[in-house]
Amino acid sequence: MPIKMIMIVVLLVGLLSACGSGNQTNGKGETVENKNEEENQKQNELPASVHPSIEIKEENNSTIINYKVKNISGGPLKLSFPSGLQADYIVYDEQGKKVKQYSDEVISTQAITEMTFDNNQEIQNSFTISDLYNGNYKIEVFLTAKEQQAKVLMDVKVEKSIFTMASGIYTGQMDPHSIEVDMKGEKVAFQLKEEAIQQLPSLKEGNEISFVYTENEIQKSIEKFLLE
Repeated sequence: MPIKMIMIVVLLVGLLSACGSGNQTNGKGETVENKNEEENQKQNELPASVHPSIEIKEENNSTIINYKVKNISGGPLKLSFPSGLQADYIVYDEQGKKVKQYSDEVISTQAITEMTFDNNQEIQNSFTISDLYNGNYKIEVFLTAKEQQAKVLMDVKVEKSIFTMASGIYTGQMDPHSIEVDMKGEKVAFQLKEEAIQQLPSLKEGNEISFVYTENEIQKSIEKFLLE
């Protein structure tokens, strides 16, 4: 075979190989890549089946969360829960660190429960958080159902709590139930509540500490130390 003809054959083989390494097709002749894009687009365009909402307010020195989820799918939905807890929440501080989670603090039945969530029906859950100190948070609330979580995230500023977060240099223990903290050059005495007393052995004199405390006309009391 002439050299020129061999070069033409090699060139054609290379072109066919390049075409084959591009978008693949399925049995219907559709381009797989394009089909995946179309499916993803259709999935993003699907209407939401539920509508979650939360209302958060401060009342009686506590933070109240009212969480609702409404079925707007146009038909019934089947929901299965891994326990007796239908909804849960997580509180994050300004740095994104988890402060607390409802399911970590409550005991619920472990039996799987199922329900039919009818169209236009609402699931309602209320939570009361009584130990948040004043500051900024993000609160995430969601269903625990396997089929639908209906997450909602909201920024919250707590201003009316009886708890305050502070920091200072731990200068020493005054007695079994009180310590002294240097707060910007001022020596301040704090009484210790039960949780703080249990944490005390992990503190070292001369180190900076952070803590949550309450105050009345008589004394300041540390509820707990914020340990790393």
